Amino acid sequence: MRGLKDSKIKIVSGIIAMMMLLYIVFSTFFISLEANHKCEDEENCPICVCMQICQNTLHQISDFIAVAVVSFVPVLLCVGVSFVISDNLVKETPVTNKIRLNN
Repeated sequence: MRGLKDSKIKIVSGIIAMMMLLYIVFSTFFISLEANHKCEDEENCPICVCMQICQNTLHQISDFIAVAVVSFVPVLLCVGVSFVISDNLVKETPVTNKIRLNN
């Protein structure tokens, strides 16, 4: 039962990731196509409004990625340092080398 729930979560996570990727690609594509857009009515131009929404969303996503990277790198460094230190702290013994002592 638990395996079925985990697989559903993985499927939903994959769908959400694909939707985010498609949104980023299509937003970038739309902004690049309409980069030379000339408005006649600057207040009610639907293309300008759509471009502004796409730009704001892309900036929010890039800000989130930057924060995630900045907060994740120190964690990786701490884990890496702890692995290096833990290797130095473990001493070799007959038990760790799996040497059988027959007395």
